[in-house]
Amino acid sequence: MNLQRTTPIKINRLFFTLGFIILFTTHTYATWSIIAVDRKTGEIGIAGASCTFDVQGIASIVPGRGAIVVQASSSYFARMKGVDLMENNKTITEILAAMRDQRYKPEKQQYGVIVLDQGTKPLVYSGSKISDWSGEMIGADIAVLGNILVGENVLKQALEAFNKNRNKTLAERLMLALSAGEQAGGDKRCGSQYARSAFISVYRPVSGSILKLSVYGIKKGGKPAVTLLAKQFEYWRKENASKATRRRKKK
Repeated sequence: MNLQRTTPIKINRLFFTLGFIILFTTHTYATWSIIAVDRKTGEIGIAGASCTFDVQGIASIVPGRGAIVVQASSSYFARMKGVDLMENNKTITEILAAMRDQRYKPEKQQYGVIVLDQGTKPLVYSGSKISDWSGEMIGADIAVLGNILVGENVLKQALEAFNKNRNKTLAERLMLALSAGEQAGGDKRCGSQYARSAFISVYRPVSGSILKLSVYGIKKGGKPAVTLLAKQFEYWRKENASKATRRRKKK
């Protein structure tokens, strides 16, 4: 089991790609993920969980623009095509259309794209050959998508948790949403473990950094990955609040 805790890191490149260890994988079978933005703060976030060894390689954040998820039979090349277009300020419709090129085998994949642009809802495409239960739920600033789930309630509860906590930070809402999906049953392959790997990543323009926390490599039948990630997140949240208090006192 690997508990990876990363303090916020500075962005030195135009975009930050999750899952650098498995950049070229074409078979990252993932289950439920959440992409969201906060248009007031400019924050962009992704969270996901799966009954696979490591789910991190499904997602990319493009600071100042948005985020992309490619899951089920995940294609690195489809994701990087989307990132390239997002960097070049293409519309969300153009980005998703390009990712659905047949060379990427879109019918075996599930795509989620979100941008910071005002008035632009996220887009999701679920291929015809991904495993049940699969689907998506979309709001103005969030998309929840999944496959190989115990049922629709996983996405429903995740979306509800996100929307019920609008007074909290984007990172907190993402973590609550991911946990709600776990409590609703998560990945149907994992039974009462719900997921073997999980991650959360949030770009914060104020500090020019990305928060990245992850849990992966848990053996099947072990502790639930999302529960472990939530504990890691709570430790980070308290530590971050404490640092903020100390900075205010120094002023």
